[in-house]
Amino acid sequence: MGMPLRSFSQAEYNRVLDEHSARLKGLGQTECENILIANGASRSRAKNGAYVYLHHDGNPSGVMRGTREQYTKLLDEFHAVKKESQACIRHLESMGFSYGQSKTAVYNYRITKGLIGK
Repeated sequence: MGMPLRSFSQAEYNRVLDEHSARLKGLGQTECENILIANGASRSRAKNGAYVYLHHDGNPSGVMRGTREQYTKLLDEFHAVKKESQACIRHLESMGFSYGQSKTAVYNYRITKGLIGK
């Protein structure tokens, strides 16, 4: 096992993954997680760190923020009631919202529309 990371900041995860040329080699989520774990990150932190690195260019902030009304409008326009949750999440992410925001927005939308129980 590698040396433990000195800190668990996204900048440190980015540095470790860049040292392994993760983007250049086209490494996927699992491969990036394994690199971070080998360098001392917990599984859950490695999962989050790899996700931000791969999908948000290593920048956990700078994503759009929305209100429930905005999410509802966007999802209605996307015809989300007829789509799978993951497709809806990806749609919101493609518009600049974080995975966490998108997941919560889709969950709340599906409850409001009666697509899932409370």
